[in-house]
Amino acid sequence: MRVIVPRHIKETMLRWRIGNPTEIEDRPVQMVQGTTDGKYPVNFYFDDKTGLLVRLVRFTESPVGLNPTQIDYSDYREVSGIKVPFHWLVSWLDGQETFDLTDVTLNASVDAAKFARPAIAGANR
Repeated sequence: MRVIVPRHIKETMLRWRIGNPTEIEDRPVQMVQGTTDGKYPVNFYFDDKTGLLVRLVRFTESPVGLNPTQIDYSDYREVSGIKVPFHWLVSWLDGQETFDLTDVTLNASVDAAKFARPAIAGANR
């Protein structure tokens, strides 16, 4: 799954525009749209009251047309002074997956050994 990181959003998104206000689950939201490649839109839906992202809808090309992927964010909690969604509901044309985070650490250091290639079984024969 590709995640659009807010830190780089200005570099990755083009052609910004503001859409019409709408509602998601009876809450007023504002849609903002950009494109990642100049062709396919990415729609961001922000809660009018909190300003938090509640939904992201992106489109990818397939042999049968554009395929949407929708990610709904909820259960925001403060982590090191930043609101982070602990519940993600990812939906696509033929499926759905739920992600519930239990712990979030921002800017955590990761041991470089975790990225090393695994040893090939039987290579030392």
